[in-house]
Amino acid sequence: MRRLLCALLVLPAFLVTSCSQDADRSAAPSTTVASTRPEGAGGSTTEPDESSTPKPPPGPLADQTAPDTINGIAVQGDTIWVASIAGDVVLQVDRSNGAILARYDTEGAGPDDVAVAPDGSVYCTGFVSGVLGRIKDGSYRKVADVEPQINGIAVAPDGTVFAATIHMASPAADGALYRIDAGTGDVERVAEGLNLVNAFEYDRSTKTILAPAGPLESPRVVRIDPSNGKVDTVVKGLPIVQAVTWRPDGRLVALANVTGEILEIDMEAKTSEKVATVSEGAPFDNLSFATDGTLYLSSFTAPTITEVRPDGTTRIIEIGKGTSG
Repeated sequence: MRRLLCALLVLPAFLVTSCSQDADRSAAPSTTVASTRPEGAGGSTTEPDESSTPKPPPGPLADQTAPDTINGIAVQGDTIWVASIAGDVVLQVDRSNGAILARYDTEGAGPDDVAVAPDGSVYCTGFVSGVLGRIKDGSYRKVADVEPQINGIAVAPDGTVFAATIHMASPAADGALYRIDAGTGDVERVAEGLNLVNAFEYDRSTKTILAPAGPLESPRVVRIDPSNGKVDTVVKGLPIVQAVTWRPDGRLVALANVTGEILEIDMEAKTSEKVATVSEGAPFDNLSFATDGTLYLSSFTAPTITEVRPDGTTRIIEIGKGTSG
């Protein structure tokens, strides 16, 4: 996602702001992400059962050196998994203080995004090499060769892995969605012609993929059906969004990465509502919720994670350097 965000950061200001559907820009920004509304129908989190969650290492590593920048993140219990293209590494960090608990060299893959599987193992997409990797039982190994520039990733309840490519080069609408059998390493292309599809989620209720998509001049959230490759628009008229995730209550939220706006998506009404604006640590790359409703966002420009608690309290977690804020 780094090249995509680089492009977004140099876009004229009007492109970043004019796509937003929020009429009242003068209102004071909010960082409260909790909701008191009833839980909606639809998807659910892919957080593994507690019984399948591997215990974290006994303590911080001696080497607390963080990569220069980070990309995808995924919360697992009291830890956060972090991918870094630049560092060619996946880290497991303590979400209370940012201490590095485990470090996995990905052997040239250049990991962009991570996802926790139902069995507690962790998958990562190799943006540089196109390799899908897996961390299990304390070691990293290659699962399959997919395609360079694979980025977004999600794991279905049965363990099937989905990964998609993203391209900024013209034509931007040449991304593809792949289904990977982690047991056999078989790779199947199930959708083509995807326009800037990035960090996405699996919807277990419909067995489809929900993803942010382009074109840049008309950002939207789409539903991709792996059974037939069909792509349908869920909601449009958004600011530029490049990540979606499930909240613990089953609602889908999208992240406007440059502005830090958190948008709640109503899939039945095909509408969105801004529920927060997070400025500390922006611009962001990705986001993930803990089961207690705490939101974590990875910075695009530094090895930091912004934590937003349900009451709106915000702090910056510096990977390998404790906390501040």
